[in-house]
Amino acid sequence: MRAEIQVKLLENLLDEITKRYDSFIKEQNEKIEDTLEKATKDPLTHLYNREFLSEYAEKVLKENRRKGESIALIFLDLDNFKPVNDNYGHEEGDKVLKNVAEMLKNSFRDQDIVVRYGGDEFIVFAQLNRVQVYELNEVLKSLQNRIEDNFQKYGISISYGISIYPLEANNLEVLIYIADKKMYEQKKRKKLDEN
Repeated sequence: MRAEIQVKLLENLLDEITKRYDSFIKEQNEKIEDTLEKATKDPLTHLYNREFLSEYAEKVLKENRRKGESIALIFLDLDNFKPVNDNYGHEEGDKVLKNVAEMLKNSFRDQDIVVRYGGDEFIVFAQLNRVQVYELNEVLKSLQNRIEDNFQKYGISISYGISIYPLEANNLEVLIYIADKKMYEQKKRKKLDEN
């Protein structure tokens, strides 16, 4: 009888240790996930940040050199965003940025990387086949129209530029430079059309 009690006590003790261990492991995993989230994501929009883009792009570009697939880097910048912060406050500006981030995520595929590059600038890094390169402008025009419709109150639009790997560049810095330059050219054309 005494041995049965000791076995039962040991079983209860083992059960308690297992529960505590499971709880500890769960807590550690949550801390790791939280740390990873903070290291790779923008805290406001929950899009990837530029540090993540640099690391991810380096790996993908290296891989794609072997495969020979195209990658589009899309640089997007909100037009007329500064007056939102100036006239309505930063809280309202933050709401706009969060909504734009959600629209961007919904406009692209799950495997495409959407990044808040800084302020009101965004980058989309998308692996494409030849057909999708041509469809990309349609996706971006549709996104531009939705942003203009949703933020008509503020007069916000979006300008964008696209660079294609390996056609135009073979590293991230040059892809960003080319797409950024094209985006500013689009922004200039839009201002000329307004006048």
